[in-house]
Amino acid sequence: MPPPTISIKVATDADLSSQIGKDGFYFDLVDFDRVRAIQVPDNMPISRLKEEIAVEFSIPVQSQRLWLFCKRQNDTCRPHSPFSTEENNLLVGGLLIGSGLHSVKLFLEVLNASSPQNLSSNDALVFLKLYDPEQAQIRYIRTLFVKASSRPSDILPKLRNLAGFCADEEMELYEEIKFNPFVRCDAIDANITFSGSEIRHGDIICYQKSAKSLSHQAYPSVPIFFQNILKAVVLGGQRKICALEEEVVRLKRQSDLQIEKAKKECKQLKHERDNAVRQLNELQDQNPQIILEFPITNLVEATQNFSDLCKVGDTEYGSVYKGIIQDNAAAIKLSKSDTLFQQEVSILCQGRHPNIVDCIGKCSEVSALVYEWLPNGNLEDHIVRANGSPSLSWHTRMQIIGEVCSALLFLHLRALVHGDLRPCNIFVDANFRSKICNFGMLTLFLQPGNHQLDLTARLPYLDPEFLTTGDLMPLSDVYSLGVIILRLLTGMPPLSIAKKVSEALENNSLHTLIDKSAGNWPYVQAKQLAVVGLSCVEMTREKRPDLLTEVWSVIEPLIRKPPAASWPCVQSAVRGSCAPDHLICPILMDIMKDPQVASDGFTYEAEAIRRWFDGGNNRSPMTNLPLANHDLVPNLALLSSIQEYLEQQRQPAS
Repeated sequence: MPPPTISIKVATDADLSSQIGKDGFYFDLVDFDRVRAIQVPDNMPISRLKEEIAVEFSIPVQSQRLWLFCKRQNDTCRPHSPFSTEENNLLVGGLLIGSGLHSVKLFLEVLNASSPQNLSSNDALVFLKLYDPEQAQIRYIRTLFVKASSRPSDILPKLRNLAGFCADEEMELYEEIKFNPFVRCDAIDANITFSGSEIRHGDIICYQKSAKSLSHQAYPSVPIFFQNILKAVVLGGQRKICALEEEVVRLKRQSDLQIEKAKKECKQLKHERDNAVRQLNELQDQNPQIILEFPITNLVEATQNFSDLCKVGDTEYGSVYKGIIQDNAAAIKLSKSDTLFQQEVSILCQGRHPNIVDCIGKCSEVSALVYEWLPNGNLEDHIVRANGSPSLSWHTRMQIIGEVCSALLFLHLRALVHGDLRPCNIFVDANFRSKICNFGMLTLFLQPGNHQLDLTARLPYLDPEFLTTGDLMPLSDVYSLGVIILRLLTGMPPLSIAKKVSEALENNSLHTLIDKSAGNWPYVQAKQLAVVGLSCVEMTREKRPDLLTEVWSVIEPLIRKPPAASWPCVQSAVRGSCAPDHLICPILMDIMKDPQVASDGFTYEAEAIRRWFDGGNNRSPMTNLPLANHDLVPNLALLSSIQEYLEQQRQPAS
């Protein structure tokens, strides 16, 4: 599989010259939306990136100095620091960390004879803009290195020469600091050192002729010009909003009749659906599971007379073959004994569930069962990446945990215990939905005279109390589920997994155990899974949580989706509405009332993130990376979306 790619945008002096002062672009340095992106592998070193840039811009590597743009606290984006020779081996994928941006943004400085070769802490790269009050126009001039210990008065001759002013022209200098939501453009005292004025890499110096003789001009100084530009931008935005609102009203009038018609049709369809569901439930109550009887000739033809070429596996329960029956792929299991066959048929007749492998039929002549074929194999293969099986994403893994939990609740409601819950007995269909199999059979092997089980592979998943008492209970399945949760979370082998996860939680190092191949787990959810998994694998049953009230109540909010069918055992636990994910606080797993953006860029419920800080946490709840600060910014746009969503929920259904 090729490595992931990353977007690189390289701005040059030519970009700054062509953009600043044109098409309404006056503030900051460059609009990166207008800069063409280069896609490179995220494991490419910076030295190799420079070679790509040399080809793209026809600038030799030895003439390049790359500066990384970073986001400042005032939301401006400026070049922060150049790459040193020692940093040439860094990977471009690591450049996003700490930049506050979603793609890598660079400034390409082209070195010449006057460029300082070895920058010191006394050097600062500044960008020069020239304002012409008579034309009310600002344009980009060039970059300039200044000494932090020097004064702006030292560079005035240089600035006059670049602007074409006479040698004694009086000038005013300003530092462009920010422009959103208000303009801040501070005057620079020419007699105070650059360090005293806090001028650093990436700062913008705007200069002009003295405004004393320009009072008759509409915008005699840089700050006044910028204020006027910002005002025009705001007014233009308001006009666009008004026009859009008028368009929305017009479209709403046009659609009123269509909406009314659609509501009537929807009401009729709901009525028909409710009748169909009621009839289906009645039929299921009368005959929960109908298993077809296949003649042996169908099975012989499907498996080429049970040829080894068609065999896909051998277990204590029987040999499994893949075959085609009635034009559909199927898994055909030849039971080891008639007793096993009869036991499995009696269990399967108790009902279907979307997360239990569906039995299509049976052949009593040879004690065989015909199951649906699940093309993505078993869960164990996906965890260990066997035979090239793809790694499952963290979202799919959480969905699988919820589906296995739902299937166990269904079994326990019918007084059935799986008893042999392991990843090899959990299969994955074409849509990566999970289905369990081989349940309720383990106790048959424990009876005298029957074939003995191989406990080596089962031992990490078996209830410790079962090993001493021989009694299987629903809490035995809870123990097995806990081991599976920890394996899906970490990707580690099952032996001693609980001890390792417990120690990681105590040392606040859980993030080092989480399986990276699953993608970026939301840290809060990963921690919740770790805690519930550890509670399930308590050595004594009395300490384990109840599957419905204590396990499902934690897992169901994480997956934010009700079960695929209205099974009675979980219906009471799924009363909440399924709000869009972006409205949900990742800590509380509930709709936010006061959304606040933290320094990690994620939005949380204000009370929840403040409690997180008050608990002494200095790391992000989502990434577990250190937080730059504890500042919070209201997410007003999201708050508006939440209020609109809640208002829609309050409206009565037609």
